[in-house]
Amino acid sequence: MLLGKTAEKLKAAGVQTLAVVATNAQRARLFFRFRPVPFPVGADPDLTTHRAYGLPQLAVTPELMQAIESVSADLARELRLKVPAEGALAAIEGLDGYARTEADAADFQRHQAQLVGQFLVDGAGIVRWTNIECQRDGLAGVDRFPTDDELLAVAQTVPR
Repeated sequence: MLLGKTAEKLKAAGVQTLAVVATNAQRARLFFRFRPVPFPVGADPDLTTHRAYGLPQLAVTPELMQAIESVSADLARELRLKVPAEGALAAIEGLDGYARTEADAADFQRHQAQLVGQFLVDGAGIVRWTNIECQRDGLAGVDRFPTDDELLAVAQTVPR
């Protein structure tokens, strides 16, 4: 996962990374066996943390699914994968051997399209900066995250 490389850069700048995923701990452990990360991960199947930080959920619509498939097709081209026009997401998900299960499908049904956010919190627990997926660009912002350089620049401004 790309966040792992970013987390290493942030750590060198004195910033600790923490991820919170919208599934139970058992599912998270299985997932991260296939996609390990070098930072702590919390499991929050009820999305309590996501709600507390104001992360919205989108309804799963044909427009959303098209946006996700478009981003996946771009990534497939970048990875030089030969995939059918509507099969990029499935091809990418299968690269590391992780196979979705009924529990994953149940999480998806329960949480729908949970958007992702990044937050920089200072040493006193005050949120100093936020980035929420799709907030600025609507569906064109699906899977669009700050670059490492952007995060590092913001991290320099956060009091410790």
